[in-house]
Amino acid sequence: MFVAGRKRKQAAEPNQASTSHSTLSTSAPLAEVHRWYVLGRENFRERQYRNALDYHNRAVALAGNEGIRDAKLYEARAHTLYKLREFTRALSDAKEAIRINIRSSAGYICMASILDDSGRPKEALDVVERGLSQVDSSAPDYKYLQLLYSSLSLRLDPTYELEFKSDFDPIRRLPTDLVVMIMRLLDTRTLYICRSVSTRWLHLIDNMPVIWSKPCYLVESPARTLARQLPGYSKVQKRMQQRAYRAPPDAVVQRVFEKSQGSLVVATVPDGLVVSAKVLKALLACRRPNLAQIAFGRASALKSESIYRILSWCLPAMVTDIRLPYCVRVGDEEIKVIAKLGHKLRALDISGCIRVSMKRLFVAWKSVLVGVDASTGIEELIINDHPGIAELLIYSSKLRHFAKLRVLHAAIRDQAVFAMVKNLGPLLGYFRQMQITQAPFPDLRELNIDGLWDTTLSAHRFESTRLSTLLGACRLFSCNLRRFSALDSSAASHDQMRSFFSQNLSSLQQLHLTRATALDAQVLTVGPMPVSLLLVSLDLSGCVGVTPQALLALVSC
Repeated sequence: MFVAGRKRKQAAEPNQASTSHSTLSTSAPLAEVHRWYVLGRENFRERQYRNALDYHNRAVALAGNEGIRDAKLYEARAHTLYKLREFTRALSDAKEAIRINIRSSAGYICMASILDDSGRPKEALDVVERGLSQVDSSAPDYKYLQLLYSSLSLRLDPTYELEFKSDFDPIRRLPTDLVVMIMRLLDTRTLYICRSVSTRWLHLIDNMPVIWSKPCYLVESPARTLARQLPGYSKVQKRMQQRAYRAPPDAVVQRVFEKSQGSLVVATVPDGLVVSAKVLKALLACRRPNLAQIAFGRASALKSESIYRILSWCLPAMVTDIRLPYCVRVGDEEIKVIAKLGHKLRALDISGCIRVSMKRLFVAWKSVLVGVDASTGIEELIINDHPGIAELLIYSSKLRHFAKLRVLHAAIRDQAVFAMVKNLGPLLGYFRQMQITQAPFPDLRELNIDGLWDTTLSAHRFESTRLSTLLGACRLFSCNLRRFSALDSSAASHDQMRSFFSQNLSSLQQLHLTRATALDAQVLTVGPMPVSLLLVSLDLSGCVGVTPQALLALVSC
């Protein structure tokens, strides 16, 4: 039954296909030719050009054996060969199609396209002129022939070429100020591509140091980033990973520093880049009146003396942002140089800089500041994965060095950090004797303490299990926080949760609190619910004590 059904289906296919293509005859000897022709067209639409060429070859060969001469067979094969860039064979088939049917518009179009791509535009224009004189004006491809004729005529006109270049060059048409603003948004790799567009682009980019003032290095290509967002396209993702754009070599960074000259605003060292002596020399040779940010990539291979020279070079400039994440060679000497910036500094990132002592940090700033209650101008402090987090909280409760902080990130994500803390017991005893009257960071608006309340790391915790108590005792939460993150908060107590929500629920815009077993419906309803909440991001994963009714009451405010 299956064989018979398949035979009936194969016998019905040519008849169904012949109804949609009336140009080929539908008699029995021509059914096989028509079937190969239809299969070739289908593969052509699916861009399977090799398979389409195979079917068209079979159709042409079978038609030749039967004595059939149909122009559409040669037109279809000519288009397929053109897509495969086999211009000689495609041109022969296009001529044969025109020879069979002198009114074949597809033959003229294919022949003109082949000649144009072969660098023979004048011959292509002659073919189009001949096609316009032979093809009927009511034919469906007649308008396309007219457009092709206009395009070829304009391209062959010498006066139009000059007008075309001057009119369509954005560098020439747009104001220079606008072009510079656009170029400043590009990353370094794209700037190098733009330099190769034309001589005018090259001169503009090289002679505008402002364009190189904020170098941005793409670690990977945008195509690979897109492939990561589409995990279903595994083949595309694998192909993009093989073609991934690596970090630029030091020669590119050296060239960027040289071209920026006195317009350098951000001095960036890409991730994992080994800074050579030439790169360092090019950076230190730059004038620095506009320098505002020094950013070292994560795990940058920099020596301590190189970091010291770069930081000392920054002193005369108006540097407000210094980021040294996971630069393990940064120590107390570099912190002394940073402290000399005084009130100019606004952001400091020393995450993972385990050689930096918090006691030396406060001593360095105390030597610069005047008075006990004097504070720095730092508004953003990031000390993730640093063993001195507890010391920072204790010292800040007495000294006012960081009273202007608005952003504090003190997350612990590396378990090895807990084993580096020493002598915390005497510090906690000293903290109990202090009389705390005010919060250490009264203007704090963003707080990240991921991992500080994680009970799974209690065996590796600082020397004491009272760190969670310290977070509440130092009045860290007595402020109107806007953004709060405390992932893995299974060690947080019920009283701490109650105190936090009673003071900050009405002002929170982002709340990420996961695995907090002490969080329940009573904590969320500890006080009168605000009329309207400002929350735009909420994550309570693992908070099993929160009932659906309490969550519904929270999000419906």
